[in-house]
Formats: sequence, structure tokens, C-alpha cells
Amino acid sequence: ASIRRATATPRRDPQRDHQGGSDGKRKLSTSGFLTLRSLKKDGGGRLRQLPPNASAADILSADGATLLLTDQKNGWKNVCIHQQANGQARKCPVRALGRIILEIRECTTSRTEWLSAFKGNNGIQHVTPRDISRALKQAASALEYDKVRGIPIDRIDTHSLRAGGANALSLAGFSEHQIQKMGRWRGATFKEYISDQLSSFTDGMSKAMSTTFKFVNIAAGTLKDVTASLAPAAA
Repeated sequence: ASIRRATATPRRDPQRDHQGGSDGKRKLSTSGFLTLRSLKKDGGGRLRQLPPNASAADILSADGATLLLTDQKNGWKNVCIHQQANGQARKCPVRALGRIILEIRECTTSRTEWLSAFKGNNGIQHVTPRDISRALKQAASALEYDKVRGIPIDRIDTHSLRAGGANALSLAGFSEHQIQKMGRWRGATFKEYISDQLSSFTDGMSKAMSTTFKFVNIAAGTLKDVTASLAPAAA
């Protein structure tokens, strides 16, 4: 059993759906349901699913978490995204999910509450796209992204997380297949997010292109190394 079954966000409100609603806030994506499962290794090192009533200690020490999306806007159904704990206290996706679950538990006993829920002054409230956008811009301003990194604050928004994630995985050496699966892209759109202006992207390319390789031109009927005859200076 999952720790809790939750929709990705609140259900659609038709009266607020047009142009973001009267207060300019829209609910997060309403495409389908999301099931969260936290997992912990047993004595044999195998991942076991934690029960719905798992203790706070077990949730916050889980070794992994799996999200199952039954539907999403690109039409891809029943997609699983698995994350492993990375050992960091604050920047670990599994720990972050664990803290969300525990906070939701303080609000309600329902096992079908949305993961966007939190306890506000007026009871259960939900994180909106505008909340996330505002938090990202505030963080970027505090870190002086415009001055230190040359990135204008007005260009930083919620989609920066997807572009940034694709760049980070690419620079870390993960394959295009892995990046595509983790980002849930059906096509090659994600390649547009991998910035070729990053210095790390071309690291070592100039040196590699200047390397002299021995080769034979089989198509021309040459069966011996022709490197020297084509480029004597490089031989």
C-alpha cells in the first residue's frame, strides 16, 4: 500500500479556470491522479514499500520514493518516476516528499489528499503555480542570479526547473534516454533545454577535434592509412 494516494493538485474549478480566475491564481495541473510510495531497504538490502501508517521516522529515513502518474497533459499514462535518497538533509527529493506527507498528516486523515495541500490560516490550502513562481524569483534574487550568473530574474520561472534539471543531468553525464525518461518527455523536446552556451558543454571538444586519427578510405578503394598523404603536417 502507498503511504497516501493523492491527486497531483486540486480538481479543476471551471469558474476560475478562465484566465487564471478572479484572483489571478490557477490550480496546479489537474491531469489525472498521483500515487506516492515510499520505500525502505530491509535487512537483505531489498526495497520494501512502507505501509500507509508508517512512522514519521521511517518516512524521513526512506531510501526511495516512487510517483505514479495515471495521466498527464502529454497523454502519457501510468508513468512511474523513482527517486533515491541522496543523503542530503535539505536537498533530497525523498526527504522533501517525506516532509510534505507528514505536514499533510497534520491537516487531515484522508489518504486521497492532494500533494499541494498545506495547513494555512483558514484550514487546508494549496500551493499554486504563482506561489512556486514567486518563490523561485525570490530565491534567484537572494542569490543575485542577475549579477553573479548573468540571468535576468524575469526569465526565471517554473519551467526553469525542467530546463535546469535537464542541463544538470546532461552535465553530470547521464544519457539522453535517462534524461528523457526522468523528465517524462515523449519526444526530443528536452534537447532544446540543454544549453550549448554553457562552457562545460564544449569542454574538451577543441582538443578532440585537433587529434590526428589514422584511417583508411575504403569507399575509394584505399586499404592503407592515408592520413599522411592528406595532411602531411599532421602526420
